[in-house]
Amino acid sequence: MSFYRQIAVLLLFFLILFIFIYPNQNGFIYLIFKGVAIGGLVVIFISFAFPQVFKIREIQKVDIEDSEIGLKEPSFSMYVKTQYKRLLLQILDLVKNVNSKFSAAIYMIDSDNKGYTCQEKSYSDFSDFIETDNEIIAKIVKKRKPSLFKKSNKNTGWDELLGSRTWRGSETIIGFPVLYDENIVGVLIVYMDHFSSILDRDQEIIERLSQFITHGMEDLEHMEALMIDNQFNFRLANLFDQFEVKSDESELFESIRSICRSFFQYDKLTIVLSSEDKEEAVIKLVDGLLDDTDEGMEFKIQNSLHGKVIQDNTVFCSNSWFDEYPNMGRFKSGDMNEHNFMSVLSIPLRSDGESRGAITLERLRSKVYSDTDIRLLKLLCSKISTILNWQKTYNKVHLTSIHDGLTGLLNHKAFLNRFEEEISRAERFNQMFGLVILDLDKFKSVNDSYGHLYGDYVLEDVAKIISESVRTIDVVGRYGGEEFAVLLINSDIEDCIPVAERIVKSIEAKTFLKSSIATNITISGGLAGFPRHAKQVKDLIEKADKAMYESKSIGGNRVTITTDA
Repeated sequence: MSFYRQIAVLLLFFLILFIFIYPNQNGFIYLIFKGVAIGGLVVIFISFAFPQVFKIREIQKVDIEDSEIGLKEPSFSMYVKTQYKRLLLQILDLVKNVNSKFSAAIYMIDSDNKGYTCQEKSYSDFSDFIETDNEIIAKIVKKRKPSLFKKSNKNTGWDELLGSRTWRGSETIIGFPVLYDENIVGVLIVYMDHFSSILDRDQEIIERLSQFITHGMEDLEHMEALMIDNQFNFRLANLFDQFEVKSDESELFESIRSICRSFFQYDKLTIVLSSEDKEEAVIKLVDGLLDDTDEGMEFKIQNSLHGKVIQDNTVFCSNSWFDEYPNMGRFKSGDMNEHNFMSVLSIPLRSDGESRGAITLERLRSKVYSDTDIRLLKLLCSKISTILNWQKTYNKVHLTSIHDGLTGLLNHKAFLNRFEEEISRAERFNQMFGLVILDLDKFKSVNDSYGHLYGDYVLEDVAKIISESVRTIDVVGRYGGEEFAVLLINSDIEDCIPVAERIVKSIEAKTFLKSSIATNITISGGLAGFPRHAKQVKDLIEKADKAMYESKSIGGNRVTITTDA
């Protein structure tokens, strides 16, 4: 009974006491209280008789809570391990049920340590680890069927398995192989003291129990595969949910690193993206052993392991790749000895069916990557490729939307947006900057004399001269037809003057030659500084523009600083 129901029962008790035991009164206030009490009784009765009426909100709350729980990532590995341990303990209990005097241990192969590790045991004298050359274990593995061993037969592997403790030397061991995918992966050892013996029926039952281990592992593997798939898809869904197409590329790669660490075993993870001509590639991410390469390093795709999958545009999986391709380097010829990675799994990142890069997993030990590894990494690469394509399309559209189609400079709108950002930044860090407005002198005569195509050529070259005359941190935009604007970042007005004059002199010295047409042109400039002359975009432009027209009024080909305070 819930807390609220307990309160309701108490309330019901006092209401009954109030109505039926309290002396009858005819007062108006008493009648009101009595009516309220009867109404309360009706409500409580309905809540108990028809609980669904009052459980709508409660159900809704539970649903919300359940949905929140569903967003949590389950620990599938721990769950499967728990189920596996439970399976083995059940097998040992069933052996005891066959004969209470039987003791058993389950050993599973341990390739790292070249032996068999005891997973579970019902008798403490069983060793925790047995080497593969143990006589008893070796015979069971060789025969691939139940094998009987007696202490009295002086088996050399007995002491390694059970120690030297004995009673009369008449104890018995029977071993049952545990198979998985037609391979022996372990043994079930049953120990009988000298008072016990094993019947054919008992042996048959225990043999079936050893088979249950195989079936159980198959079921658990299937369960784990499903849980891994669910977990993997959950992480990929989160990657999509959290991803913003305008996000920095490095954020995406860091998310990929996290996913790969959770689902794949590797000594080295490498992500590379190729150039458009597929001649070179750049390393975008490395994880694991780092001293063989660095992020940002460029390398030739030809005859390189990390470039092979890009060239072939197909999955590459090998357990001894340097034996298969002795003349191939990892990034360059002769570098495969720096880290002797034996196993490799490489999946292409595709764009419009063409390979754009690759994700590569490498291991120092010879370890064949499973079908599950290949399937999951393919899925990851597919999703990453989709995201990279989104980013590529967005960047292309974005660049087109903010840049002038002719000169490649920021267009009018984009320049003004950047202008606002620079004012905010300058105010935040107490900095200053200069605005230069530039306009070509008598440019209309160029178009009238030589045509608009030649005029476009002049504008392109002028834009190039201006861009090359300023720093990379400065901002250059095409403000209008033949009008340009420059923000000289973190510069005092006195520092801006020589930069503006250098632009004017560079354009004056340039001969614009195209299609046998050669001409010279000049430009006029106006200069205003933030915050000296103004603190708003509109005011700064107005003052710099006015100063530029003052330059034109006295012949052009010069820079004038605004005199407006």
